[in-house]
Amino acid sequence: MKARRFLALALLIGCSLFARGGDGLKPSEMKTKDALHAAITGQLAAFRANDYAAAYVFADQEVKSQLPLDRFERMVKTGYPVIAHSVSAAFGLTFDNGDEAVVNVRVAGAEESVTYQYSLRREGEAWRIMGVVLLKDQTTEV
Repeated sequence: MKARRFLALALLIGCSLFARGGDGLKPSEMKTKDALHAAITGQLAAFRANDYAAAYVFADQEVKSQLPLDRFERMVKTGYPVIAHSVSAAFGLTFDNGDEAVVNVRVAGAEESVTYQYSLRREGEAWRIMGVVLLKDQTTEV
């Protein structure tokens, strides 16, 4: 049963990676994984502090060109309430190709936990968040 769930989860993740255009993604090395996780952790900490200007720093240039800060704040608060008011986060599978990455994150709010897939892009030496999607399969065990 667990093997079946793992296979289903692996297929779901693989399909979502390719659907997002993640050519050449491979499991991230520790240094890259740490940098990716730090970007997400930093943004979540800023949201917890209700400091949307600080959270906005972690967004990539494309997001910033489409959403000024006030719209970014409104989008997060209305579209991602668990992220806006998270209490903790647990990192899952992390893949990158050197320029783009995807990271699965289980975000816990006060009343529920939800798994999201973060898409990040390297801008210079920093990783910036370019999107967040809700993972449809909310399986908690593998």
